[in-house]
Amino acid sequence: MGGYTSHVKFGFTVALVLCAARAFAAAALSDADEARIGHILAEKYARVRGLAPGPRIESIEKYLQSVGDRVAANAPRHLSYHFHYDPDPRFKSAVALPGGEIFVGGGILALLDSEDQLAAILGHEIEHVVLDHCKDRLLRLLREQHISPAEAKKLGVENFFDGYGHDGEAAADREGLRLAATSGYSPKSAVRLLETLLLMAERSPSASKDSTTALQERIAEMRSVMDGDKLQIPSFEKPLALP
Repeated sequence: MGGYTSHVKFGFTVALVLCAARAFAAAALSDADEARIGHILAEKYARVRGLAPGPRIESIEKYLQSVGDRVAANAPRHLSYHFHYDPDPRFKSAVALPGGEIFVGGGILALLDSEDQLAAILGHEIEHVVLDHCKDRLLRLLREQHISPAEAKKLGVENFFDGYGHDGEAAADREGLRLAATSGYSPKSAVRLLETLLLMAERSPSASKDSTTALQERIAEMRSVMDGDKLQIPSFEKPLALP
């Protein structure tokens, strides 16, 4: 019995040490590690969503990258941001992964009327990375699943599809608006895009009162930032140059 008890205590101690080591490794996650894990997750995203390269996708991604580079150049967190295209017309949004991997849906691109609106979307997603929303979720998943950064291939990319709650999304709205404006784009474009989404929601029989209220609050917050910060508004918006 004594030998068995000692063995159990030893095993328990080893498990604690391993968990502590993994937690320390996660907490000390470097930008390089985050970028590497983000690349792994981006490859998983492409597989999960059934994305396949092709001339049109590559030309659209080249344009997304050019606009994204312009916006990201003013981001306070300097990473190598990569912008990808998901052609699914039902995907009327965008998603950011750790390390600066950002996917934009075909559905949201179909609603845009200017490059400034695209910059607002990319600014919002860039801010999820800048504000460490993506990194914090990654660290939480590593801790909860007892995975070290070296074992990140075990993570599911679906864990990053959900939003970041009211406060997280509001912060990305505010900072994304400022980031796009600093990059020379009109902050009015973001408000107009949200107004389009609100109109669509109000006309949809499946839209909930909560969803329309949330959009109304986002629009009000955007206008407040635009007026309070006295953001510069260009005399015209850049034409959308999607291939």
